[in-house]
Amino acid sequence: MLLSPRWSSISLALMLWGLALVGHLLFTLSLHTDAELLLFPFIWTVHGLLLTWPLHELIRRTEGMKGPGRWLLAGLAVIVLAGLQALLDARISGWVVQYLMPPGVGAAMVVRTPQGVVDAGLRISLLIYFWVFGCYAMADSLLLSQRRLIEAQNSAQRAELAALRLQLHPHFLFNALNSVSALIVTNRLKEADATAMSLATFLRASLLANQSAMVTLADETEALQAYLEVERIRFGDRLVVEMDIPQDLHEAPILAFLLQPLVENAIKHAVAPAARRVHIRVVAQRLEDRINLSVSDDGPGDPSLAAGTGTGLRNIRERLAATYGPAGSLTTQVGPEGFTATLTFPIKS
Repeated sequence: MLLSPRWSSISLALMLWGLALVGHLLFTLSLHTDAELLLFPFIWTVHGLLLTWPLHELIRRTEGMKGPGRWLLAGLAVIVLAGLQALLDARISGWVVQYLMPPGVGAAMVVRTPQGVVDAGLRISLLIYFWVFGCYAMADSLLLSQRRLIEAQNSAQRAELAALRLQLHPHFLFNALNSVSALIVTNRLKEADATAMSLATFLRASLLANQSAMVTLADETEALQAYLEVERIRFGDRLVVEMDIPQDLHEAPILAFLLQPLVENAIKHAVAPAARRVHIRVVAQRLEDRINLSVSDDGPGDPSLAAGTGTGLRNIRERLAATYGPAGSLTTQVGPEGFTATLTFPIKS
């Protein structure tokens, strides 16, 4: 799960200033000086964290700027903040020594040169803080860009899944409307009304599913039952469907309308061309952290579907790949007793 931009930036700042704090503490300990001086690194770290937030706001607000302007502003901000941090180090540390420390406690970093003794503490602080703020600016900018890229990819994926789902229904709608029309023409009005209600239930489930890529297996089978009620008007006793869905898998998440195109294929290629009764079986099984869903029929089968080149099957493969990557698969097999399509995908909590 992605952290929000604010928490990502806070985590980054805490890591960088945590490293700076550890470095300051180790350096202070190596001087074998007064233990009271260990207070200073904590003070420096606190106001360093406070100064980091304006830098994050600048990077966030200039994210859409094109050209070198954004980086020039960020570089200028890094220099200003490094100088301000070093100045605060000196001022606050001097105030603490003067008013809170016992007499005689103090420290300064000096370098002896041919020209005399030089106080190098401020210069070294400037160098350290320039790198801390500079590393934060670059890393925070990369984090924001990466997050925008991931969000764009997720949006594109959701749009792709929605488009693929919309391609699943045209043939069914065409056949369903023809069935309702035929029932009305033959004055079978009660059956026409029942068929229209089942169609409405199926379409309602379809529209609700478009708001979210995932539904429960129980919801998926309920939508499938509404679809089958419409198809039974067309095929009558020639269509027999058996479902074997274990109770413990009813709440398992599944892509919406993943089963319907498989059952639709079975009806189209097994039930429609047959003059006899055809059985379709839908079976769900749990295999450790995965789910196997199979749709099989005992019809004559269509050998051309064995490679899974149909539009519906291809769409299912694309949806599985977009959601589960290589962990999701669809396999098909034509055997002596009909055609079988098997879905395999991980159980997502």
